[in-house]
Amino acid sequence: MASVPVSHLILFIASLVIAAGVVGTITTGVDRVSAAVEDAGIDATEQLRTDVTIISDASAGVYNENGNENVTLLIKNTGTQRLSPDGSGLDIVFNGRYVPPNATDGELVSAGDGAAWDRGDVLRLTIDVNQLEGTSDGLAAGTDHRVYLTVNGDEELFQFRVE
Repeated sequence: MASVPVSHLILFIASLVIAAGVVGTITTGVDRVSAAVEDAGIDATEQLRTDVTIISDASAGVYNENGNENVTLLIKNTGTQRLSPDGSGLDIVFNGRYVPPNATDGELVSAGDGAAWDRGDVLRLTIDVNQLEGTSDGLAAGTDHRVYLTVNGDEELFQFRVE
């Protein structure tokens, strides 16, 4: 009769060991999911707080202002997210071609301390079109062009015509 309680005790201890292993595995999985949700929340907050607006006038001539065949855009930070003061956080596509960072130059036009591109500050973004593939001769007169900007998920489209 003593063998029944001993076998029950062995089964009870085995079930506790298995339960502890399952709980440890589930806890690790829940921690990973929790961290992923928290990271996604932070990313979503940055995206919601980020907003830029291109304030350049397409009919005012954004191309070849200084005779150097550059496209110059004025971009205002209308969100609450602080951005890089040189515009390095912008992803730019010009006429369907990605613009590498070495083909752009960003400079804050209106800034408080100049350490960050804050809300209400305006960035002058210059795109050197001669560094882009297929545009080494500049932009032809009478042609339409598109600049597509993204920063932290915020997207802006600017269209202009070279006269």
